[in-house]
Amino acid sequence: MTPLAPEHIVRGGLHLLFVAACATRNATIAEPLPRARLNALWEAVHEIPALLARWRDGAETELLRYLDEYDDQFDDLHLRATYEQALR
Repeated sequence: MTPLAPEHIVRGGLHLLFVAACATRNATIAEPLPRARLNALWEAVHEIPALLARWRDGAETELLRYLDEYDDQFDDLHLRATYEQALR
């Protein structure tokens, strides 16, 4: 069986999912709906559960790449910094 991610990584990943859920909820009241931003956000975080459940060498590098791709496009949630702060 593939191991779960270490506890501090799980905590960081769950916090990112919380941030993404709150940002999505808040964005749904905006006019016009920021579809491109929401799509990019969920493109960045949708793999988190699978990565956490099947942790392997290189998984954190993959996770950070997804977060960086979002952060390079949008200057709002700072996903990588949010993740790194949650690890402490």
